[in-house]
Amino acid sequence: MRFKHIHIIAALFLIVGMCIQCVVAYQRAAERVQERMGLEMQVAQEKLLFELYDAYDVEHQLKEFMRDEMTDPTELLDKTYSMLKLHPQFFTCYIAYPPYAFPGKKWYALNSYRSGDTIISATFGDPKHDYFQREWWIGAQESGRNGYWSQPYHDEAYTEPIFTYSNDFRDKEGNLICVFGIDFSVSWLQRTLEKYKPFDDVVFALYSSNGTLLAASIPTNSDLSLLTGNHAVRSLQSIRPIDINMMMAVPRTYIWKSIQVGILGPLAVFVLGIVIVGLLLRRMARDEKENARLGLQQGVMAKELQIAHNIQMGILKEGEVRDECLELNATLIPMREVGGDLYDFHREGDTLWFIIGDVSGKGIPAAMFMSATVNLFRAIGRQSHSPGQMMEEMNVVLSENNPSLTFVTAFIGRLHIPSGELLYCNAGHLPPIIYSPVTGNPSPLTPNPNIPLGYDGRYSFVEQGCMLGEGERLVLYTDGVTEARNRQREMLGQGRLSELVKSGRDLLAAVKQYMGEAEPVDDITLLTIRKRSEVQPKTLRVANRDDQWPVLKRAIHEYGVSVGMERRALQKLEVATEEAVVNILHYSGAAEIEMALSRQDSAFCIRLTDDGRAFDPTAHLTKAKPEEKQIGGLGIHLIRQLVDEIHYERKEERNILGLVKKINP
Repeated sequence: MRFKHIHIIAALFLIVGMCIQCVVAYQRAAERVQERMGLEMQVAQEKLLFELYDAYDVEHQLKEFMRDEMTDPTELLDKTYSMLKLHPQFFTCYIAYPPYAFPGKKWYALNSYRSGDTIISATFGDPKHDYFQREWWIGAQESGRNGYWSQPYHDEAYTEPIFTYSNDFRDKEGNLICVFGIDFSVSWLQRTLEKYKPFDDVVFALYSSNGTLLAASIPTNSDLSLLTGNHAVRSLQSIRPIDINMMMAVPRTYIWKSIQVGILGPLAVFVLGIVIVGLLLRRMARDEKENARLGLQQGVMAKELQIAHNIQMGILKEGEVRDECLELNATLIPMREVGGDLYDFHREGDTLWFIIGDVSGKGIPAAMFMSATVNLFRAIGRQSHSPGQMMEEMNVVLSENNPSLTFVTAFIGRLHIPSGELLYCNAGHLPPIIYSPVTGNPSPLTPNPNIPLGYDGRYSFVEQGCMLGEGERLVLYTDGVTEARNRQREMLGQGRLSELVKSGRDLLAAVKQYMGEAEPVDDITLLTIRKRSEVQPKTLRVANRDDQWPVLKRAIHEYGVSVGMERRALQKLEVATEEAVVNILHYSGAAEIEMALSRQDSAFCIRLTDDGRAFDPTAHLTKAKPEEKQIGGLGIHLIRQLVDEIHYERKEERNILGLVKKINP
């Protein structure tokens, strides 16, 4: 009778064991759900920051546009419209002026907003839109440099709650010019965050800081009790810089469903041996938790890398420009999700600025340094006169706070498209290749290597130049091209690259064909520039003032460097031209001076044209004694000694003086 009820005892042990196992399984599943919700909410917030912080960039662009262009309100209204076109996350973009900023108008605001799928632009200036007491107007003036982020609120002009970023714009004396504002809709915020729901059954909600429910997504067969009761596992996180809380709630029934299948297996195993199988299940559960944690980490890392890749590729411009004067093609293929290669370019009238570079190292650190370099090129390029000056200013910034000694090799060039004048500075980068259809032979430039950017902020970079003729092609590349390997592990090399350039084939396709199925060993970047128009003189027109001579002198020096003129000969030509310009400035009575620079065979030619009174300075060179020479005579006498040829003619009521100096005397 001792073992009469042994099966009942075993069943009780089995039931107790299964209950314990169910509780443990439920707790572990709840922990995994909680952990995954936290990770997904973190990823969602990081992604959201990229969307929200576009408001800072738009504010900066509008301020620069107002500061540089001195635009009228109509142009600014068009600018707010274009900002909404570029940024679909914005609900409204507006510029509001202080009282009576425009005569007779107490209120005056430029506003573009979304209405369905359309964007409407309008100006407001009546008591109905009295915005001087609005929170965004007051907050923008009290918030300081970082701007003001409002809490969600209802505006009578819109059917859904919004929140606002605003900041003021003041002149140098601190006087208020206007207030910029950008509205975001709460529904957009909800749609953006719902992309990161980890489970189908999850309830997603947004709350204001005082606990008011702003928006919620309710799946089928669910209700809002999941947000407050004990029927769900919840995760709460704040969204900064806006004061909104987001919550995810997963029904506990979802957790029970997720562990039902796991209970049937352990039940059968418990029948064979509760103790042994219990130990195994405990170990399996521990391994499963670790694998789930690693899987989530890998998933988050993969998403972050994909976001980083999208951001990095978004920094780069579209790599193709083609018109009747110029053809440009740029391509960057990272070896991994993110890389350290870079290129950029921008055009200012007849001038093209461009850069290509390669950051030391790989992965996220290299990508961050690459982004910093491109942004510096864009910021400093608006103020620099030459590639050498730009390189030195970028080097100072990149060398500061660089304990890891990350560096970037770079080549910066400035091409004057009509004349073909190419001024460049090389910071340790591979020498570009120039191909001329006239000679049919590609030849590498021999630039001064200098040092890479990021090592020494005190380094002085050497600037050089050359001329790009009609049909000539400049090919720039990174070492991922020359070090590309085929199946036999043979590198492409500069020799084969030169042959590909000579063949006229598509370089990227040719490099890929050479590699075949071999994996790339580094990022691959190509930048090619071809001048399509015939070479023309470089012409400058300045007012007849003494302070304009440095502008002309800099143009002469840069052109002389580009045509390869010997330094001493270039100095003589600069002195001779200065003497001629001084005569025009002081004695001609001209309103303006036009200077044309050109290369004819082996000579550097300068033509000075002015609209002053007729005066042939070369006619006074016959005087025997210097003290007998007329006004300008001594200068012309000096010019004659410094140049190889001097010519004068009077044509169409204008004086034309020509100076010719051999490039290599």
